[in-house]
Amino acid sequence: MAEDMTLFLVLAEYGTAQIPVERCASHFGMTPQEAKAAARRQALPVPCYRLGSQKSPWVVDAASLANHIRSKREAAEAEWKRIHAA
Repeated sequence: MAEDMTLFLVLAEYGTAQIPVERCASHFGMTPQEAKAAARRQALPVPCYRLGSQKSPWVVDAASLANHIRSKREAAEAEWKRIHAA
């Protein structure tokens, strides 16, 4: 259920299933320019690709971004539970 909700929210936020890396750079803790450079090196925490020619913008699949966001949230929740377990 949370998987579907995260993907739905990502799709609602960006309005497309192929999100330009400069638009979602903040999810990686990067500026748009840093994210584009990382995409060229395939150094983002999610796969990125180009639709079309070598001059097309780098994009990230919405499902991959949703999985990345979900894993970050789950890690934060586990850390919070560990700290507050006492």
